[in-house]
Amino acid sequence: MHTHDLENHDNLYADEGTMVIGESRADAQSHAYWAVGAIALMVVGLGVALVIS
Repeated sequence: MHTHDLENHDNLYADEGTMVIGESRADAQSHAYWAVGAIALMVVGLGVALVIS
């Protein structure tokens, strides 16, 4: 059996709007970058804590 995936995965989230009403796209992207950075720091911190202990 052969199936085809008809979704366009190249630009999956292009049509999503901003999360906060009145927030610009640039502000939303900035908030997303800060959130990803914070999560990355937490992961690194957890890794360091596990290595030390």
